[in-house]
Amino acid sequence: MIWTQCKLSEVATLIRGITFSKAEGVDSPEVGRVPVIRAGSIQKTLLVNDGQIWVPEEKVKPHQFIRKNDILMCTSSGSSDLVGKCAKSDANYDISFGAFCAGIRPDLKKVSPSYLYHFLNSPKFKNWTKKSSGANIKNIRASELAEFKIPLPPLDEQKRIAAILDKADAIRQKRKQAIELADEFLRSVFLNMFGDPVTNPKGWEICELKDCLDFLTSGSRGWAKYYTEEGSKFIRIQNVGKNKLLLNELAHVNAPVTREAERTRVKVNDVLLSITADLGRSAVVTEDLSGGYINQHLALLRVKTKKLEPQFLSALLSSKGALRQFKAKNKAAVKAGLNFDDIRTFEVYLPPLRTQAKYLSTYNATMKNLNSLRIQHDNAEAFFSSLSQKAFSGKL
Repeated sequence: MIWTQCKLSEVATLIRGITFSKAEGVDSPEVGRVPVIRAGSIQKTLLVNDGQIWVPEEKVKPHQFIRKNDILMCTSSGSSDLVGKCAKSDANYDISFGAFCAGIRPDLKKVSPSYLYHFLNSPKFKNWTKKSSGANIKNIRASELAEFKIPLPPLDEQKRIAAILDKADAIRQKRKQAIELADEFLRSVFLNMFGDPVTNPKGWEICELKDCLDFLTSGSRGWAKYYTEEGSKFIRIQNVGKNKLLLNELAHVNAPVTREAERTRVKVNDVLLSITADLGRSAVVTEDLSGGYINQHLALLRVKTKKLEPQFLSALLSSKGALRQFKAKNKAAVKAGLNFDDIRTFEVYLPPLRTQAKYLSTYNATMKNLNSLRIQHDNAEAFFSSLSQKAFSGKL
């Protein structure tokens, strides 16, 4: 079977996004205006109803409306992880897209839209996007994208490959959805047991967090020189999610024997809290992380266990009600973060310990199932990645 290498511009039309000034965009529909989505709407699916800006209709040319099988790509962002991110449209929409995006409209006589979509999400293409130009803002130039060469078998073979990848992708997405449902279940359990932290409908006693802490500190800077392949675990902000640990990118350090290092050393049941970005991330230190260290973006809270169950506190700190408190305290908006006084004066409600313990029991049982789901998800991801590698090298 003959495979060819075709430039993207030979099998698809590249469409530039809409350029408009801040003054030209409004946040709600108006007669004579067209909705425009931005890069944030490019997720696993295309979120056409999220993040819309309405611009004068004369700004949008007919070919710039999103059509079925169009592939929308983020082509400019402050994050290299977002550049190259793609989503495929499942219908025609009277909606366009902004200048930080590009539309890729496949020629159906030459390329399968699903095949092209999977290739643009493949490791080969992702590796190329990571080399995109720009020191602070990462970009894919339209001219570079047009010249990028796509491995292309005959159309029937493209469709066969796309069908296999579609099925494998559906499996990994179902695994991901199951994990998300488990997370949502825990949030629902928390609200059912304890009520909304903002309104406190059950009338629990309220106090400031400082009354429930034995120790409070944050990580320090300067750990980069101690990074190593093995050694003590080093916990960074990306390892702390919404009431859970995320350990796929766990780092290691050869920690110095200093008071400063010892101060940031964690113990089992310490609660970790994000303090410089993504406020509302929290997690409880487990046995396998005990003795590790934290970086400057995390605070370490060691609770009085006669008042608070650590896992209850972590769930509380990750709640929407807690996020409202954090945002109110974060006077300089996103970048300033939280200081120790903000944490000490954070208001918590205090259900009876036996009630908190019931939540812990449910949490532990759910996490046991969740860990199994994550293993299945990781296996599905690895399987899909392997298929993708084979698919675009002619070995599938």
